[in-house]
Amino acid sequence: MHITYTGRHVDLAPGQVAKIEEQFAKVSKLLDGKAKNGEGEAGAHVRISHEGRLILAEVNVNFHNHPLVGHGSHEEAAVAIHDAIHKLEAQAIKVTKKWADAKHVPKPSEANAAD
Repeated sequence: MHITYTGRHVDLAPGQVAKIEEQFAKVSKLLDGKAKNGEGEAGAHVRISHEGRLILAEVNVNFHNHPLVGHGSHEEAAVAIHDAIHKLEAQAIKVTKKWADAKHVPKPSEANAAD
């Protein structure tokens, strides 16, 4: 999964970026390889900003023209991002289960209709 970061008055240390990419591993397994016609992989955009003492994290992924968005807020950036990724993961699971549970019943052919 290709991840881009935007920090508004917040900088991430390389160690934090590595931990974030580890957390994206499960979401990546859910979304990558399931793109339309097998085209590419899903991309994520992480936005981090301040609001008073809180750090706000927003994670956006566009999957099959469905925007998946996770929001998190905490005093520490790592915890805020983890919350946002956890919410995004729940949405990804819901979308993939929704498509897997859809009934795919074939139309009756003319030979079967004549019987």
